[in-house]
Amino acid sequence: MNFAQRINGTPHEDGGWQFDLMEELNGGFGGTNGGVLAALCVFAARSVAPDRVPAGIDARFIRSFAPGLARVVPTVLNQGRTLTTVSVDVSTPEGKLATRGTVSMVAADVLAEVDRDGTRDAPQGFKSYEQAREWRQPPGHRRIPLIDTFSPRMMGTGDGIATGTRIIWDDNAAMAEAACIAADISVGPPVAGALKGMPLAMPNPDISLRFTGKNADADHLISNCRLEGVTGGLAATSLEVWCGSSLIAVGVSTTTCLKS
Repeated sequence: MNFAQRINGTPHEDGGWQFDLMEELNGGFGGTNGGVLAALCVFAARSVAPDRVPAGIDARFIRSFAPGLARVVPTVLNQGRTLTTVSVDVSTPEGKLATRGTVSMVAADVLAEVDRDGTRDAPQGFKSYEQAREWRQPPGHRRIPLIDTFSPRMMGTGDGIATGTRIIWDDNAAMAEAACIAADISVGPPVAGALKGMPLAMPNPDISLRFTGKNADADHLISNCRLEGVTGGLAATSLEVWCGSSLIAVGVSTTTCLKS
C-alpha cells in the first residue's frame, strides 16, 4: 500500500488532491498531526514536479484540521534548471486554510556525484525499536490516536530525546513524507520534559526540514529532538531524523507554551 492509498488520497483533474483524513491521524490537540499535513505537502509537490526529488519543506500549521476531507492544492511558484519551488495549501472542507507548505524540489540529474559524511553520528546505545518502551496513552487526558497508529517509542536520551516512529505504508519512495511525521511527533517530549509539572498546552505551529538522505527500505525512523531553549513562552527545538545509520533529514520547529 503506497502513501496515497494509506492516507486515502484521490487526485483531481486540476492537479490537486483530496485526502480523507481519519481520526487515527489526530495528535494530542484534537486535530490531524502536523507531520501528516506536512507530508501531504511534500507528496502534492511531487505530483507537479514528478522528475524532481524533495530537498526541503517549510510548513506552517495555521489552524487545526478536524478529521474529514482535506483539499490539497500545489502551485508551482518557479521552475528553474535546478530547483522547483512549490507552494502547497491544505484546506478544510469549508475552504479554510489549515496548512501552507513551501517545498523545494531538486533536479537530481544536474547535481554532482558528491557524498560526504556530516559531523553527526547516528544515535548510539539505544534499544532496538522492538525492545524500546512504547508511548502510553496519558492518564486523565483525551486519547491520542496517533499513538496507536504510528506506535512511537522512547528510544533513548542523551543529546536530546530520540523517538522511534513506525512507517505505516509500504512505499520506500515516500521516505521524506515519513520523515515529516517522525520529526513532528518527536517535538513534544523534550519540551514537555523541560517544563514538567507546568499546566501548559504545547502545540508546535511549524516545522522546517531539509532532506539529506536517499530512500531506504525501513519500517520505522528515529527522530532525535533537542530543546535549544525557551524564551518568553516560545521554545525552539532542533531535529535529526535517522534511518538506521543514515541521516535523512535535519530541521527545526517552534513550540508555543500556552497558558491554561
